Formats: sequence, C-alpha cells, structure tokens
Amino acid sequence: MEPSADTDHELQAAQAALLARYAPETRVRRVAWSQGETQVLESGAGPPLLLLHGGLDAALHWVPVLPALAQDRRVLAVDRPGHGLADPFDYRGVDLFEHARTFLRDILDALELPAVDIVACSMGGLWSAVFALDFPHRVSRIVIAGAPPGITRSVPLMLKLLGLPLVGHPLGRHLMSNPTRDSTRKFFGQMLVAHPERLEDVFLDAVCASDRRNVDTYLSLLHCLLDLRGVRHPLVLGKRWQDLAVPTLFLWGERDAFIAPEVGEAIAVQHSNLRLVRLPDAGHFPWIDDPERVVGEIGHFLAR
Repeated sequence: MEPSADTDHELQAAQAALLARYAPETRVRRVAWSQGETQVLESGAGPPLLLLHGGLDAALHWVPVLPALAQDRRVLAVDRPGHGLADPFDYRGVDLFEHARTFLRDILDALELPAVDIVACSMGGLWSAVFALDFPHRVSRIVIAGAPPGITRSVPLMLKLLGLPLVGHPLGRHLMSNPTRDSTRKFFGQMLVAHPERLEDVFLDAVCASDRRNVDTYLSLLHCLLDLRGVRHPLVLGKRWQDLAVPTLFLWGERDAFIAPEVGEAIAVQHSNLRLVRLPDAGHFPWIDDPERVVGEIGHFLAR
C-alpha cells in the first residue's frame, strides 16, 4: 500500500522539526537508484562518510550526531528503500543480499563516490559487509554501531514473534500502525537503548511518523528476514565475516538486546581487519546512549 499524502506530510514536518533541533545546516535531497528514489540528509564538507541505518529505522535516527560527525566530513545519511521518506518498497520474495549490493552500488554511483567510508547500524552493518565482500574497492572502512544480523540467527523474542506465520503479520500491523510517544519510548527501552528516558519528544515524533508511513514496507521486510528460528539461515554470514578485506570496527553496547558483545569478540579476534570496542551502559543504538564516546571512536578509527 502506498503511503498517503497525509503520512508523507506528517513525516516531512516531523523530520524538519528534528533537523531544526539538532542539525539545522543539513541539506535534504532526493536521489534516484535503479528501482526508485530515496532521500539523503547531507551535512558538512570534506571526505565523504555514508551513514546507513538499520531495519525498520531511517536516516533521521542519525540526526542527533550529524553535526558532530560533520565537523570534518561530508556526511550523507541515506534512507534505505521503503524507510524514512524513500519510495515504498515491497521486500517479499527479494534476495536481500543482491538487493543490498544493487542499492549501495547505485547510491554510490548517484552520489559520484568511487569509494567511501561507511558508518552503519544493525542491518545496515550487514548490508555494508555484504557489499564490501563483493566490492572491496568501493568501501574504504566500515564502522558498525549495534550488533548486525548475520552474526547469528538470534533476535529478541519480540521480533521472533513477528516472524511467526499467520500471527506475525497482524501482530506487527497492530503494534506499528498507531505508535505514540509513550509506546515508542517503551519499545526503544526494550530493544534499542539503555536510557529511553533521555529521548526527546521531537525525536520520538519523527520516529512515530516514519513508522506510520512505512508500516507495509516494514512488514514485508520482516517476512523476508525472519522465520520461526529468527534470522533466516541464508542471511547468516558466519565465517564470511573473516573474509572482509575492509578494516571494520564494531561499536558494541554491553546492553545490546540483540546479541551479546562476546559473540562479536569471538569473530573479531580471529581476523586482523576486525576490531571491537565494548561500550558500557549502551544498547543497540550506542550513538544515542553515548554520543560523545561513539563519535570519538568513529573519528579515531577513520583517522588511522
């Protein structure tokens, strides 16, 4: 189902308020790729840095740290297909890895970036790794903030329920169709951050508006991503993480609800290109719980 004009306008207004609060110098633009259009939030000048959000998220989730990251970089936060203000996208029957490679290749071409550093979260981290495995010449370095799927099949129980046949789809629609500030803050506290009480209303309003606009895309993505045991087995990279030729940093909150940092450490210690930094008192979105530490670790890694 296509988003309505009302949900588009609601999200545009909520995003504008969020940018005014955190990153008023941000430039908003539309970018075409081979299967539609998406939105890019651009800030700063200098070497390019691509920000890639996770599943059921949006570029706007990066807004609180855009100014800090853009101090000496040209930062480009892109909405993945069907997220944020991108064109809607139906993930049913889609090969997610091929889709990731196509989308990132098209976006880099559209932005005229022969190669780029990437900071990604969760599913965006998996996409970045998949792309870098096949196109290492186009990715200079990767920072993954938040445990990416593809490490294991594990997902929190709440997401596993959404992958159940018959009941998952109606349950997901019920949960995501009418989000409120309170329900979104509660969800963030259960799944994404260690300190939901710190989330500002202007941020929650933008997240709610994005969820309302994109519920059909989200449901199709969950159907493509999950089965009864969690992440579908073909989407688990397993030992292929050790084949990454691109220097990669994991920024892993010790309170990440998806996967414990020890799991990532077991992979990182086996490859000189992989490094992991544990972030105490941070969850799956560590840049929200500890923005100063996360921005500092990103800057230090990219400057090496």
